[in-house]
Amino acid sequence: MSAKLLVAICISLILLIGCSKETQKTESGTYIGGQIINPTSNFLLLKKDDKLIDSIKLDQNNRFLYKFSDFKQGLYQVFHNEGQVIYVEPNDSLLLRVNTFEFDETLTFTGYGAVKNNLMIELYLQNEQENDLMLQQEVYQQDPETFTRSIIKMKENREAIVSRFFQKYDASVSFQKIIHAIVDYDFYARQEVYPMSHFGVDRIKFLESFPKSFYNYREQADFNDSGLLDLYSYQRFLINYFNQAAFKDYYKEEPYNPLSFTHNLHKLRIINSKISNDSVESFLLTRTIKDYLANSNDKKGGQTLYDMYMERITSEQDRILIQELYEANKKIETGKHIPNEKLINSDSDTLTLDQIIKRPTFVFFWSSARKSHALRAQKLAKTLIQKYPEYTYIAINVNDDFDKWQRTINRYQFDIAKQYFIKDSFDELSQDLALNSLLKTFILDRNGIIINAHANIFSSNFENELLQGLNK
Repeated sequence: MSAKLLVAICISLILLIGCSKETQKTESGTYIGGQIINPTSNFLLLKKDDKLIDSIKLDQNNRFLYKFSDFKQGLYQVFHNEGQVIYVEPNDSLLLRVNTFEFDETLTFTGYGAVKNNLMIELYLQNEQENDLMLQQEVYQQDPETFTRSIIKMKENREAIVSRFFQKYDASVSFQKIIHAIVDYDFYARQEVYPMSHFGVDRIKFLESFPKSFYNYREQADFNDSGLLDLYSYQRFLINYFNQAAFKDYYKEEPYNPLSFTHNLHKLRIINSKISNDSVESFLLTRTIKDYLANSNDKKGGQTLYDMYMERITSEQDRILIQELYEANKKIETGKHIPNEKLINSDSDTLTLDQIIKRPTFVFFWSSARKSHALRAQKLAKTLIQKYPEYTYIAINVNDDFDKWQRTINRYQFDIAKQYFIKDSFDELSQDLALNSLLKTFILDRNGIIINAHANIFSSNFENELLQGLNK
């Protein structure tokens, strides 16, 4: 019996009996496998360093098995509508099981290498719980000293979890570094976002009142560690740091606005001067310009920042990505007709946007993988057209299959007359509409002419944008 077949049989048995103990380390290679409950497609994606390693097919039982070739130890990302970071070492036989209805909450691991990844998931969920608690208790509105004490206590709780783990399990130096980085950079990220989240009367005076010791943690932070780039905690720290650094360059002239041209101009400049690692710089530059282009109607400013980006970017893959986004944005400028996408209604009829739009309309996007977002958006859309009866809305589902889409709209009683499914692939739709976030909302006039291609249905300014659209 081949080693691969043996591992496949072992994986199937583990999945069937729900074994939670670590299996023996395999010497025949490094594997990941598992099962997706309620899959939204017949494959999942495996990435490392934000580059696609492979597309892994699911079998008829929604299971998969993948053997690494040219394996490199460290962090990987698995995506199936949603994504999560995993850690893999040589000869691991890591098995995952997840229900897409509650992705992070149901993601569990068995097999060799499981305990490491279950610890990472535990820390991830702990971070989510802490974030909710911080909002409920208005921790970000505390004075700097009290705020620091609050988050240090949370950090100490996490360090206790990590200490108990390392007392119980042997772990490589590489994995220990990853775990300590998750704890530390979550803490650093909160320190960085605090000045931007505190609702002070005078933000300038507030920033200038900070004790010198408040930023001592920066001496421990590494701004150029590409090996940590897959960690959400490290990404958040970098993004929050550069948002604050950019604001401090202009805070006496303009209010804080992370979507403004001024903010992003300073941010690109500071990233270029502060970061020496090409991978980290490419990540930050690309994230910055991508967010700006996805949220701004400023053609002149967009051109300036795009040119700056193209002069500095070293990653050819990122260069192509942003070039495509920039060209796509030109198709959805204010005053242009929205691309005439083909959609399918609940009766399986194919219609174009031109056929559907007969009155002022806002268009939003949703997926059952983001259930909370979908429910909130649908409920808010109903409320908005009651307040502004001149408008109607179109809700376009992305990333689900047709049957699942129909089950979802029936289950939650979405207004069926306003629900549509994409006719072509999501990749085509996202390219045509420069769609890189489910938050993007289009506001159109009765003829399908774009009033705003970068609105957000959840924005506090969205109702004003609807009113402005009626006056044009």
